Order: sequence, then C-alpha cells, then structure tokens
Amino acid sequence: MSHNKFVTLTIEPYGIKSEFEKGACLLDALKAVGLKIRSECGGRGICGKCRVILKDSSKISEVTKSERERLSKFELDSGLRLACCSSVMQSTTAFIPEESRAIIRKFLIEGTEKPVTVEPAIRKFYVKLGKPSLSDVRSDVQRLLDSLKDVYGLEIIRVDYQLSKSLPEILRKAKWKVTATIWDDSEIISVEPGDTSKKAYGIAIDIGTSKILGYLSNLINGDLIAVGSLENPQIIHGEDVISRISFASQGEGSLRRMQKLTVEGINVVVRQVCKKSRCAPRHIYEMTVVGNTAMHHLFLGIQPKYLGTSPYVPVVSDAIDVKAKELSIRVNPSANVHVLPVIAGFVGADAIADIISTGIYKSSQLSLVLDIGTNTEIILGDKRGMVACSCASGPAFEGAHIACGTKAVSGAIERLQIEPESFEVKYQTVGNTKPVGICGSGIIDGVANLLRCQLIDRKGIFVEQTPTPRVRTRNGEREFVLVFQKEGATRDIVITPKDIEQIQLAKAAIYAGCSILMKKKRVQPENIKRMFVAGAFGNYINLDNAKLIGMLPDVSTKNIRFVGNAAGAGVRMALISRRYSRKASLIRSKIRYVELASDPDFQTEFTSAMFFPNKDLRRFPSFRIDF
Repeated sequence: MSHNKFVTLTIEPYGIKSEFEKGACLLDALKAVGLKIRSECGGRGICGKCRVILKDSSKISEVTKSERERLSKFELDSGLRLACCSSVMQSTTAFIPEESRAIIRKFLIEGTEKPVTVEPAIRKFYVKLGKPSLSDVRSDVQRLLDSLKDVYGLEIIRVDYQLSKSLPEILRKAKWKVTATIWDDSEIISVEPGDTSKKAYGIAIDIGTSKILGYLSNLINGDLIAVGSLENPQIIHGEDVISRISFASQGEGSLRRMQKLTVEGINVVVRQVCKKSRCAPRHIYEMTVVGNTAMHHLFLGIQPKYLGTSPYVPVVSDAIDVKAKELSIRVNPSANVHVLPVIAGFVGADAIADIISTGIYKSSQLSLVLDIGTNTEIILGDKRGMVACSCASGPAFEGAHIACGTKAVSGAIERLQIEPESFEVKYQTVGNTKPVGICGSGIIDGVANLLRCQLIDRKGIFVEQTPTPRVRTRNGEREFVLVFQKEGATRDIVITPKDIEQIQLAKAAIYAGCSILMKKKRVQPENIKRMFVAGAFGNYINLDNAKLIGMLPDVSTKNIRFVGNAAGAGVRMALISRRYSRKASLIRSKIRYVELASDPDFQTEFTSAMFFPNKDLRRFPSFRIDF
C-alpha cells in the first residue's frame, strides 16, 4: 500500500501523533491509540458526546445529517465535529475537549509556598449611612466616603465609574446599610446590601503554555479554598509559543481569537473553583496573573509578533492593572486584574513568581532555579543579584516528536528501569493502567537506562552488538522495544534513534543554559548550595537519571528540591500579600537577562552538551528503582 494512502493525525492535548489509513473513522483512530472517548451510543451518532475540535475541518469528511442535528452552526463553524461521524481524509490535528474525555491527564497543581502575612489589596467594610434630608443634601458618593472616613478613618479618593451609576439604587434598596469593597485603600469597587464583609475572595491564575491553573483564596485569612485546572485551549493553534505567536501575528482577528481562547479558559477555571467552594463569582474582587511573556501578551490582547523575531522585545514589561470587565473575566466586573511584570521576551512573569516562591532573591546562598517545560526558565543568583535565561528545550518532555510519546495521561509510562543483564523492562504508568505511550519522565529514564546498560554510546547511537531481541531494526533504523503489544500494550512502545536525538537536543539546551549562567557568575556546580526544580515535568523526573544523561548540573542531590508548581505558589503569594506583588518590580530590577542566542560561548556549550553523559559514567553507579 503506497504511503499516500496514509494520513497523520496529531491528537491534543495528549501530544500523540500516529498514522492511519486515509478515510479512517476518527473515533476508531482515537481508540486505536488507546484513548478513551465518551461515546454512550457506541458510535452511532446519536448521543453527541464524542465531540472533537479540528484545527482544519476541511481535512475531514463532509458534515453529516446527525452532526447538523446535534451541533449548532456556530459549533460547526468553530471546527467542532462528532468523532464517530467523521473520517480523516488528510493529515490534521484533533483536540479532545475536556467534556469528551474518559482519560485523565496528570496535572501538577501544588507548589511550595512560604509563610505569608495576609495583606491583600482588597478590604471590605460594613457601614450604616445617614439618610439624606433637606438639611443634608450631600451626594450619595460623598455620603459613602464620609461614612467610611468617620467610622474607619479611611481616606478613599474615588469610586468605580460603573458602580457610581448603580449606587443610588443599591443604597436605597439596602436602607443605607451596605458593605463597601475597597481596592488598594484608594478606590471603592463594589457596594453590596447588608453585611458581606466576611465574603472576600481572590483568584491567582497561572497561564501555562499547556495548562491554566487557578487558586481561589480567602482574602481575609489567606486560606486556599479551591483549585481549578484546564488544558490551555490555545493548543489548537500549536503546542509551542512560537506557533502561537505566528498565528496571532496573522492579523487582529487571529490575535483576538487567541485572547478569547485564553479568557474563556480562565472563565472555565473560575467556574470550577466557584462550584467547588460555592463562592459567588461577584465576591471575587482581585485576580493576580502570571505566564510566560507570550501568554502574558496574548491574555492582554497585546500583539506578540516581535517576541518571535530578533531581538525578541516585549511590548510592555511593567506590572499591569486592569478591570475584569475590560477583559470579559467573569468575576466581579470591577475586580482588579493584576498582571505581574515580565523580565524579557522569553522570561516572563511566571519566572518572577518562581523567584518569589523559592525566596532566592533574599537568600545569602547561591541558588539555581529551573522551571522545566517547552521553554525552560533558568535563574541563578542570590540576594546580591541574579542572572536569568530561557532555553528552547522543546516539547519532547511533553511527548511531542517522540515516536510513542504522549503527555502525562492515564497509561503513559512515567517511570522505568531496564535490567542490566536480562534487559527486561520494569515500568509504571500514570494511573497504573495499560500502557499507551511514554511521557517525558519516562523517556528520560529510558535513555538513561540505555546508557547505563551500554546499549547506546556517548553519541546516543545504538551499539552494534546487543544481546537482546528488544533491540531490533525497523525501517533501516535500530530501536529498543520497551513494551511489546503482546505484553499488553495498545501497540509496540519503542525508543528510536530520533527519540534519543530529541532528548539530546532538549537536555543540551538546558545544560548549556546553566553553563552560560554559571560562567556569568563565575561559579562551578559545587558552589551552588540549592537547586530548585520546578514545573509539572520537573517534579516527576528521576534526578540521578537526569544528571546521568547530562540534563542537570552535577549539584549534590541532597541540595536539590522539587518545588512543584512554583509559579502557581508565587502568584498566590502575590494575591494574598501586597508586599509580594509590590516586590515583584524590585525583584525584576535585580535580574540581568542573558540572551543565549547572542552569547559567543553558547554554541560550543550546546554542542559539547549533546554527548552523554557530560560526566564520567563511573561516577553514577547502577541503582534500582522501587515501584
């Protein structure tokens, strides 16, 4: 059968890419790679549950009568289709929305937080106002301002414009007994009937390239009330920031679509946390937001075009405050949305949040922070000053460009060990279910074990003589079979030479970035007293394996700490304490950004870091992993 009878289907948000025969039913294709999609009617086009979003619906068969009955014109125009009614005619990308999934992705939500003195930008005060009379004809606004000053000694200088229009009715219906919500001790943003002073909430948002996280917090005592999460819906326009910048740069319509996708994603997260906590959205008065610089610009509707071209300059880098209603965020309309400052084109507000939560900006110990992802942010320094860079580690750690790669979904191999004598493979999958592929932490383990078992050499090439049938030749290239289909997998799950090369490129970028920053600070790995590994992927890697392949500097393992979603922890600290939100700008002034592309040593460092393991292999004795 000729190759042009096959099409490639990329399945998001899982990062799965597979070939199918042209005309294959989309639902069957999804099931063939081990994905569980809702289909209560068994694929007869009746239930309408197997909804998917196509990046280009023209590459799918014509819309059927069943689809027209179950999907609105707007949904169809937006690329929504029913998988059981659609056939794949050309290579394309399908996004599986959350409501259609029967498979769970492993999210990292928690982060390491420092104890914080609660000092939010929001305060609420209950007041009883004197009624107006012929002898007291002060305006409604002035009456409220005077009462707050008389009772609480507050000198408030303004009232939100939209609020002032509805204030007369609110005061009179409440019989002049109201609760005023004040932002930054300067503006009244909400007035509510009766005493609602105990209902004060805020939400911290971390807009990641792959996911959006939200942390609903009580602004009176600082308690975390609920957490929500969602795959970033921008992924339909590309996994990496460059693809999304390219799409947004096509024109105002494309930019507006990217902003709308971001805002809609945040609103979904807001609904999640409000449902969990029974908090009314109108009682959310403050939102703090971080993200990399591209996510920052897209959320604010700022054209990110020039982030993607040298010299990679952001449009704005200072902190921004904007009303929720201006961004169509579904919380209190007058709530303040505070977006933390960014450092440079590819080091954003999330890096500032990393620094806040790890506390390296005030530490006397030299510390290294790595927030590992598609773009890895690296910060090295202490209270005397910091240097930072971003390296394009690529989407391999998310399973992209890996033959059997997948994101950390149920069934993804996340840990493994190859026995050095028998070459048998022990593995653990997310959710302890049947293996469907291998995610980032698993591929790190796989490459490290191939190196440790001397099945590949320092260049990442399979050695000639391999005494195991797990190393086989296919399509002219050697590959290692982790799990045969007959052993219970949905397909043969393998590690190929191209997979190894992708890991080499990713780990070399990270290691070279660390090396350049260490040169700038004139230090060696042994001088680093603390290393913080952040990010969803970083939290699950085996440190010894990561050091073995030369991905991380050879810092003593006892000095390395996983800090989870450090950006999420930092943005929540800024939400519940103005001290940290104000400190963000001071922190940024202490950071020197290093553009790796222009550094004369980068190419040399990167090339040398492509080899395994960067260190003497004998320094890493064989060890076992307990499952």
